[in-house]
Amino acid sequence: MILLENIRKSFGAQTLLNNASLTVNSGEKVGLIGPNGAGKTTLLRIIERLEEVDAGHVSYPETVRIGTLRQEMEPSDRSILQETLRGDRELTELRQQHQQLQQQLHKNTHLTAAEHQHLVSQWGEVEHRLEEIGSYAAESRASAILMGLGFSRAALEQPLNAFSGGWRMRVALAQLLFSKPDLFLLDEPTNHLDMESVAWFENYLRRIPQTFVAVSHDRGFLNRVTQVTVELEGGELNRFQGAFDAYVEQKAAQLEQREKLLLQQERRIEEISRFINRFRAKASKAKQVQSRVKQLQKMETLESLASKADIPRIRLPEPCRSPLKMVTVRGVQKGFAGTTVFANVSFDCLRGEKIGLLGPNGAGKTTLLKLLAGELAIDAGQLLLGDRVQPAYFTQHAMDALNPEATLLAEAEAVKPQGMGDTALRTLLGSFLFSGKEVFKQVKVLSGGERARLALLRMFLSEANLLLLDEPTNHLDMESRAALADALEEYQGSLILVTHDRDLMQSVCSRFLVVSGGTVTPLEERLESYLERVTQTRNDAPQEEPSLRKMEREQRKQANKSQEQALKSKRQQAKQLENRIQQLETEQAALSQALADPEIYQSIHQAKLSELLARDKKVTAELEKNMLEWETVSLEMEQSPSF
Repeated sequence: MILLENIRKSFGAQTLLNNASLTVNSGEKVGLIGPNGAGKTTLLRIIERLEEVDAGHVSYPETVRIGTLRQEMEPSDRSILQETLRGDRELTELRQQHQQLQQQLHKNTHLTAAEHQHLVSQWGEVEHRLEEIGSYAAESRASAILMGLGFSRAALEQPLNAFSGGWRMRVALAQLLFSKPDLFLLDEPTNHLDMESVAWFENYLRRIPQTFVAVSHDRGFLNRVTQVTVELEGGELNRFQGAFDAYVEQKAAQLEQREKLLLQQERRIEEISRFINRFRAKASKAKQVQSRVKQLQKMETLESLASKADIPRIRLPEPCRSPLKMVTVRGVQKGFAGTTVFANVSFDCLRGEKIGLLGPNGAGKTTLLKLLAGELAIDAGQLLLGDRVQPAYFTQHAMDALNPEATLLAEAEAVKPQGMGDTALRTLLGSFLFSGKEVFKQVKVLSGGERARLALLRMFLSEANLLLLDEPTNHLDMESRAALADALEEYQGSLILVTHDRDLMQSVCSRFLVVSGGTVTPLEERLESYLERVTQTRNDAPQEEPSLRKMEREQRKQANKSQEQALKSKRQQAKQLENRIQQLETEQAALSQALADPEIYQSIHQAKLSELLARDKKVTAELEKNMLEWETVSLEMEQSPSF
């Protein structure tokens, strides 16, 4: 599908690609990895032909449609469902054309027979193409994608302008998925998703037949969705079969084999050099000496492959002493502008506990952290921190609080505890991967990952014993993520974590709370089982997002009288819908037969044709609506514990 041949690309003195070549075959799911600044995003832009190359060739068939994730969406009063549908340009244009032809057929009563026949022919071609591309199921498919990415059913008709930037990025992703290009170019596609939506997205990527190239710092994501790993390092592209973990093994074996060859070559050079030096002065050995000199000159010296540096180690300061009960929450209520976020929340956090908060974005996870951090006040209930509890809150806004003109060292010194000397501070900076002259960099020249690490360092300098972490791995590269995960595992204090990084959540947290529907409940199953269940629910019932109460009923398998009555009502509703669907299908068949009669397209039957076309459109729309309602009711019946 894609062929890159001897690509060279430089920006000033920096060479990103140097005679790099790569083949990506149709249907392959590729993970693109490499250090920050290596040129991964530039490579995607080169493939998309948005970036020119200095030398080399990029080739793929002209018919290949490439889709990329837009980094921002223009403001719009259209609903997010309409915006998602606009991802398929052909569908949008054909629907507009279909509507225009329909209006012309209805309104123009003075057409000649030839003109009328021409419009009917055009209408038929457009209608046929719409059927081919699945126009009648388009809304259902777009809804399923949006709801898979975490939108509620009610949100689908809300305008794009009503959503924040993070949610708009989800609409952009939904638009891309709906467009079904032949090749997806995905640059950090999970950044704005919660863990549940990432799990659904991973399942989606595994199932689609299309090719994709994904850049991600999330090792677990790459392991779960990719089959090929391409390493961009030192200007070269190296292809490895398998996901990231398989790449690590192959890379290690490759390095080991290379070192063996280097050792053998060094020994051989040493032997030859020893012979030359020993017999250089002997005329009887002149021929043999000269032969070995030429042998040395012809020998191609092997270069050592760049080995992967050991994962850096972050060493967190010891937290201050902690009480047994760190946090007590009883009957907490919180709302904003008449909207209830929490209705009745109760839980405890004990000394040394590491709690992961689950639930879709917008459910209140960040609000809960702010309540615990004291940044928001509760409306009712009780929220108590234990004696000697010192909370520290990390959010993405912590990076905005950094002084851009200050040096990295100065920002660290500004918050260091009394009694911490310069040596101890520099040691801690080094453990956060800031060493040598790097500490004198100004904040404004730091990368996103460096700013995130600095903000984390400042939080840990507070000697807090209760960490409240909201997406701490955003902007961190793979090595920094691994280092932070190890540090949090060894941390002796308590923490409450919000992250879309499943591996971080699993490795660090000892228990989980689900935030949803205004409540906070303990997770009574494995994290993997929970994510699989949420993904399956979103796949099976795109028309309705189940409430937490319903999920709890599924978990506990408790059936009661009200459920049985609801199931009986749904059965009656399903039966009524089935009868109506049968009537509509019968009428649709009759209309199709009438429209198949060539006589109906004669000009004398123009009024009758318009009537038939209008009725056919109305029947088709009503049939689709009833089918969707019947599918929804059937899914609800299947998912009912009483079914």
